[in-house]
Amino acid sequence: MNKPWKVILVLIGIFAAGGVTGGLVTLRACREKFTHRPVPEEWAPKHLKKLSERLSLTPEQTEQVRPIIRRNMEQLNRLRSQSVAETRSVVEAMQREISEKLTPEQRVKFEELNRQMRERAKKLTPGKSNRPRNEEGRPEGERTPSPQSPPHEAGK
Repeated sequence: MNKPWKVILVLIGIFAAGGVTGGLVTLRACREKFTHRPVPEEWAPKHLKKLSERLSLTPEQTEQVRPIIRRNMEQLNRLRSQSVAETRSVVEAMQREISEKLTPEQRVKFEELNRQMRERAKKLTPGKSNRPRNEEGRPEGERTPSPQSPPHEAGK
């Protein structure tokens, strides 16, 4: 006769193994999605392509929708850049305030922790340039495309 505790133990083991496996698969999928997300310069062309395919836009409609998407995506990119800059400012101010309350030994450890966090962030965004950015969110020295010439779109 089987003992019920053995059956319960096996079921708990199976449940735990499924939970761990599901967690690892989810973590990997999220990391893939995060590292392969489109850069802001790709937003407008990708969105236009998606709309064109899903709505079966005519060439005339595509040309009418293109400037609307471009204009609004540029505005979203500016808002995103402003938000990132404001977030960075708040974090830096917080770190300065915290640093003022620490002993010299703690300050050294705190600076090391901050450096490690920056390194981890760089690893999570491998293709991202760490060059300083202008007010439009583009790396400094990168030219802004002229409004007359549409950006190159994949598949066109």
